[in-house]
Amino acid sequence: MRVVVIDPEGRERLAYLREGDEGPIRVGRAPENDLQIVSPYISRRHAEIWPHERGVLYEDLASTSGSYLDGVRIDKTLVRAGEMVRLGSPDGLRLTVYAAGEEGRPAAPQRASSRTEVLRVADLEESPYLSTTGQLFPGRRRSPAERKNQQRLIALISLTTDLLDVRDADDMSEKLLARVMELLPVDRGMVLLEREGELEPRVWNIRGKVEIVRSEVQIGPRTDGEETLSPGRLERPELPFEPISTVTDRVFDEGVGLLSLDAVSDERLEGSKSVLLQSVRSIMAAPIASAKQVYGVVYLDTHRTLRKDDEDTLDWLVAVAHQAGLVMEKLKLLEQQRTMTESLMKGLAASIDARDGMTAGHSARVAHYSVGIARTLELDVEQQYAIYYAALLHDYGKIGIDDAVLKKPARLTGAEFEHIRLHPKFTFDILSKIAFPPWLSDLPMMAASHHERWDGKGYPWGLRDTDIPLAGRIIAIADVFDSLTRERHYRSPMPVDEVLRILEQGRGEQFDPVALDAFLDYYRQELEEKERRREELRKRRKERTSGSQPPVSSPEVEVPTDEDIASVDVDEDDGTLRVEPGHRG
Repeated sequence: MRVVVIDPEGRERLAYLREGDEGPIRVGRAPENDLQIVSPYISRRHAEIWPHERGVLYEDLASTSGSYLDGVRIDKTLVRAGEMVRLGSPDGLRLTVYAAGEEGRPAAPQRASSRTEVLRVADLEESPYLSTTGQLFPGRRRSPAERKNQQRLIALISLTTDLLDVRDADDMSEKLLARVMELLPVDRGMVLLEREGELEPRVWNIRGKVEIVRSEVQIGPRTDGEETLSPGRLERPELPFEPISTVTDRVFDEGVGLLSLDAVSDERLEGSKSVLLQSVRSIMAAPIASAKQVYGVVYLDTHRTLRKDDEDTLDWLVAVAHQAGLVMEKLKLLEQQRTMTESLMKGLAASIDARDGMTAGHSARVAHYSVGIARTLELDVEQQYAIYYAALLHDYGKIGIDDAVLKKPARLTGAEFEHIRLHPKFTFDILSKIAFPPWLSDLPMMAASHHERWDGKGYPWGLRDTDIPLAGRIIAIADVFDSLTRERHYRSPMPVDEVLRILEQGRGEQFDPVALDAFLDYYRQELEEKERRREELRKRRKERTSGSQPPVSSPEVEVPTDEDIASVDVDEDDGTLRVEPGHRG
């Protein structure tokens, strides 16, 4: 059977159930589904489709918006070939089941006849050119030189493969030096990378004792706003040895490899005292460079004199360092791409802040808090970046909200409140038009779901519990915390203890309990002292102001007290502190 879904962009998405398949085909918003559909009306795990002798068995997985056959909501039912299920509503996305060829098999494509005879099938894992165990010269006795060349060629291939997966310069440096030290007859090695015009040691090895120094403490996105996470430096341990700077400087400046079989008598190193002090006899170094730029140096030395037949080793080292240079080129491009993406996100967020000086910095602070929660939950770096970007843009839909409503210094009318509730949907619609990279494909939904509630009573789609993207659940808590602890047109900041009490009241109803626990842990570890100091500073400023000027009252603005509040909705930053009345009414 062939299952076809027409996605929100009008494209066909296909999946097959072939004879012998046990199934199922999974349908939903999450990327692990067989048929991924990015739509707010589709749950993360929406439905499963199982093989059946008379068609397929369609099972809705208690999705929020449901599945419909002939206008009737279904849970589990037989769907025959040619029948159509609607996803999300009776008029929602179309999922159609078709017979795919004879006896339920997909029709095989017609192929032109060929006289070509298949003589041999090559397994990638057994290929001597892609394997660390294969022989490049099978079937005959190899000379020592041939064995050495084969070993180095295989190492070059293997290292190139390893370097394809590196995520940063430190990872690249570690893998490069480890492989080089395995194969070359040297005692010490070091990888130095350029930083602010200077060569900086990143990894070093003294025959089995490896030291790795990361240049920054911070892992994940640098957030900004009121509390900036700046990349602090680690205290660098004392170097176990000093590379010969005469060598490293020349290799870096000229982009050439250098080999000295006997450094003590080498005229090029006559001015280097380190050669004598460290009893260095032979030195080898190569530039970590692409065709465009030299990024650093791989440096090696030994306390014995290398032989003449080791001279060809420099050619191999230069080739290896060149592969590392190509990786550095890729990492540089990725960093430039990430910087451009991040600056675009910040620019979009700033365009919202520019509309209202009172809420300027709100998006940056929410992003800061959201990343803190994500780190506490031990999410990986890629997830942290996605949540950071989603938090920066969570209010972007406010670009479609009237200024008169957005900045109103008093309680909103019912019509105004309904108008402002549209901003998450606006956020989704606008961001869905941006072609994000695959790892950010769900960002529109992540950013737009911060007013959904754990109990399903939120908006704009009424999602509940884990149908709400994790980013939306995290941003919801960060958004409420920042909104209540900052000044707004319609009220003064609330005391942080009161805000924490309100957050706790929303546990399991408004907020995801796990995400809330993570926020509270993060608050105690990183925010509590800063918030206390900020609150004390605000009190002192208020006291100075009230001491020199008569108090000014406004009949339109009322700060709620404990007696006023029974529960708080999530719209504090939207123009009103929306509460259910307490016992004072």
